[in-house]
Amino acid sequence: MKVLLADDDPDQLELRCLLLQRSGFETIAATDQAQALRNASEESPECAVVDLCFPTEQAGLSLIRGLKDLNAAIHVFVLTGFDPKRLDRFPEKNLVSGVVTKSSGASASLVKLLTALLRSGGEKLRDRLVSEGSLILEVKVIPRSSRSEVIEAWSHGFLKVKLAAVPEKGKANAEMVDVLSSFFGLRKNQVEILSGESSQRKRVRVSK
Repeated sequence: MKVLLADDDPDQLELRCLLLQRSGFETIAATDQAQALRNASEESPECAVVDLCFPTEQAGLSLIRGLKDLNAAIHVFVLTGFDPKRLDRFPEKNLVSGVVTKSSGASASLVKLLTALLRSGGEKLRDRLVSEGSLILEVKVIPRSSRSEVIEAWSHGFLKVKLAAVPEKGKANAEMVDVLSSFFGLRKNQVEILSGESSQRKRVRVSK
């Protein structure tokens, strides 16, 4: 998952980036609002972690609005040193996926929140398959990994999949079908590669 971190404290920003990177997230750092919006526009992160006082509360709220204007699907998490219920006073609370209070355990809490978000994305995709009967998915595969598993799942239909297989003689494609059929509880013949058989980015149909 690609995560934008926005904080005007460079030391805290570096620490959070390092911790999230160690947990497997790809991070993009920004120390001011203009840089944060520029990076969000150019890099298209799935999530953003914003210090509410950036450097003022109004500036932080403005950044939240700006990020959602750029990409309504982005998940914004807020870091605050105040009571997290303080955000309830502002309309921007409806644009935020979660609030984390700054403390010694704030970075670890962020990892838990982001991981939970990934899990919920997979559950929503499976629910969509049940209700719609068929889904078209955009899948990015990472071959030659230590093991085969879905590491990202987003409700709008994007998945990132690690594969232990090498991309030759259809081995990686066959393994991806195995992983996706298990993930959705389907038979292998219910997973169809529509395009990208020789690419790391594939278009896949799954059907009940």
